[in-house]
Formats: sequence, C-alpha cells, structure tokens
Amino acid sequence: MISPLIGPGDGHTWPAEVDVRHLRLLDAIASAGSIANAATALGLSQPALSAQLHRVERALERTVFVRDRHGVRPTELGEVLLDHARRVLVAADDLERAIRRFRGAPSEGLLRIGALPTIFAETLSGVVAAAAPGRPVEQVAVTSRAALFSALLDGTVELALYVDHPGQEIVPPEGIHLLPVGTEPVFVVVSPDHLAAGLGEVSLAELDGSIWLVPAGEDDEFHVHLTDQCDRAGLGAITVRKLDPMALRQTVRHEPRAVAPARSLDSGSTIPGTLVALRGVPLRTRHLLLWRDGSPVDVPTVRSGLTDSITESAVIRHRLPVWAAANPGWLGT
Repeated sequence: MISPLIGPGDGHTWPAEVDVRHLRLLDAIASAGSIANAATALGLSQPALSAQLHRVERALERTVFVRDRHGVRPTELGEVLLDHARRVLVAADDLERAIRRFRGAPSEGLLRIGALPTIFAETLSGVVAAAAPGRPVEQVAVTSRAALFSALLDGTVELALYVDHPGQEIVPPEGIHLLPVGTEPVFVVVSPDHLAAGLGEVSLAELDGSIWLVPAGEDDEFHVHLTDQCDRAGLGAITVRKLDPMALRQTVRHEPRAVAPARSLDSGSTIPGTLVALRGVPLRTRHLLLWRDGSPVDVPTVRSGLTDSITESAVIRHRLPVWAAANPGWLGT
C-alpha cells in the first residue's frame, strides 16, 4: 500500500489508500483513453469501473481524470500518479513472473484449478477430480480479478471458481468463458442491543445509522457492492470498519450499532449477535466458474457436481433454514 500523499507546498495530507489494484485501474483508463474501453480491458462493466475511479478520487480528494466528449485525460495530479504507477506496475509484474517461474509449470497430467476461498471452493477439488478421473488435481488461491484472468490466459490454471456481486459483474476478456454456479444471499449479524435484533427480517433502510463491520481480508468488490446498495436504499455514506476476526467479534458484542454481513452458509467462524435476513436480498454473491479456450475440464459436469454438493451442505449448514425453506431457488438449486 502506498503511503498517504502530501500536497505540493500546502502541507495537506491526502488520506489515500492506493494499492497496486488501483494503479492498474488508473493506468488502464489512461491507456484506453476512455472509461468504456478501459472497462472492457479490465473485465468490468462501465458503471463498476466508474464507481471504483470515483472512490479513488474521493480518497485522494482530487480529480485524477478530466472527462469530455473525447474521453478522459489526466489532470496534473493524474500525470504524477501515472508516472509513479507505471514504475510500480513494472516491478509488480516482474515479481509475479518471478513467482511463476519459481513455481514452475504444472507437471504432466496435473490439473491445476484456482479458487477464491469460499464454502463453494471447499468441494471444488473433489468435484473436478470426479469429472476427470485418473488425473491429479491441485487447487491454488486466486484473490483478485487481475490474477484470475492472468492465470487462466497463461495456462497457470485450467479452471477457476470466483465470485462477483450486482453492479460488479465480471465481464470476461476474449478467450475466457463464464458459467454461473449459484447465487448466495448475504444476511447480517447485529449487536444484541441493536434495534434490529428483535426482528427476523429488515430492510437496508432500517439499518440507517449502523456501523458496518467487515473482515480485514474481505475483498474490495464486496465493499463496493455494500456501499452501493446502502446508497440505493437511501442511507448515503455509511461507516465501514475493517477489523481482524477477534476485534470484529468483540465489536459486535459491545457496540449497539454494529452490523456485520454474514454469508448464508455457516463456515464455522461464528460471529456473536443476532442473525437477521435482509428484505429483498439486496446483498448477494454470485459464484462463477471461469475457464479458457481449450481447457480440458468438463465444466458442465463440474457445475452440476458443485450445485449438488452445496445443496447437500445447505441442509445442515444454512444459517437460516426457515428462511431457506420459504425462499427456494438460491445457491444454484
């Protein structure tokens, strides 16, 4: 992460949290000359990319690009950022290539698959092995879209399991295919003293004034989804704290306004508090299989195996079984 930036001559510190992912975003926009072309290159929808750019600019408290009918061009700050960004990205790419050379290519016959760590991913290796009998399977972590596309395109992995959210849908680049597996509703855990604690179901609007808690390792794509849905519900800017698991559990227990998103299937990591469903399911996660042209994996068979496995698991692991019975059709069933 890059340290906060100091404004030239004014002593003003911009509270910027700019990481490599944001630098790739800025570089892609500058190289493409428009938000639309950059979105295609990054595998994002145009509104999703615009929302991410706005967040970077809000963090910097400065405009990075000037928009006009011809596209976009960097501001003075944008030129400074891009000059440094390109040097950082060259180093980051060199590091990624070095790691890949160290790991080496998969051994003959080995099927290497990638996955974002989720409950769906727990059974992926077994399902792929059943679909490709006689071939060993290795599963590796894939934690960003850029890494996902790169690993698929260069053959590091033959198949990947990833997620997206409404408004942040993956737009795969040429040569990569996508098949949805299922959509998982997201509930919330509220403090025992929260006003919503006595309700079985609430709307997002009823959580106005809450303090949202997310795990420190939660992907930024879900954070964008959360803030967008709260804005749509009329909450405006919300307070979000990223905490390690222990601090998150303590805060839910003692902060009356605390609210933490909770996946519908129990992962074994329990957050103390009261579980509440969200009316209309505004927060949701879509699980996806992605593969490249020429992949040897029988993807429809893998999808079928995953949905069967999750359906069986949901019988005993669903956090709100009564809600699940009254709302069929989720999780790929």
